[in-house]
Amino acid sequence: MAEALELAIAGEPVRLLADRALYWPARQRLLIADLHLGKGDTFRAAGIAVPSGGTAHDLSRLDALVGHTRARELWILGDFLHARRTDAVDAAWRAFRDAHAGIAMAVVPGNHDHAFDPEAAGVERLPDGIVDGPFAFRHAPPSQATASHVVCGHVHPVLRLPGAGRHPLFWLRDGITVLPAFAAFTGGHQVPRAQGRGSVLCNGRQLLRLP
Repeated sequence: MAEALELAIAGEPVRLLADRALYWPARQRLLIADLHLGKGDTFRAAGIAVPSGGTAHDLSRLDALVGHTRARELWILGDFLHARRTDAVDAAWRAFRDAHAGIAMAVVPGNHDHAFDPEAAGVERLPDGIVDGPFAFRHAPPSQATASHVVCGHVHPVLRLPGAGRHPLFWLRDGITVLPAFAAFTGGHQVPRAQGRGSVLCNGRQLLRLP
């Protein structure tokens, strides 16, 4: 199973997971951002040749994380969908949802979620910026400082290491934690190395805390 890193954010113990997720033990809550279900289907419908199986792969990873953490809640911080809903994507998600019927699931909709239907997905729709404990959960980073520590996604942060390519990043900053995109098939925002200090790289198997 993916390596985990225990640390405190806003004074609250959390666990970073190498497969691009955060676990909050106090709430038994697993948090991911930018699931982008159906992205490959959208590209193929537009005539762009990309491999199939991305949705199944990502939901299999999520299934493993839910089982490993024994989470009682799953929150998705935006971009649950990539674009339109399809029968195949709906069926894949419902199979995952039905397999974890005892888990409370919720979504903070993101900028890609125009077709998101919480009732059809069997999840709760949460308002952007919902506050729980010391955290405010959003899809995108705020434009100005907030009273609560923000946990969000949207940016898809990555960091390039010399000779080792780009890796997803838990971007830890004062007052804000940006989660890496959970979907394997995503681009990334290149974080300047100077701004990545103290953040955590992840490659699906291991985590590396930067100096």
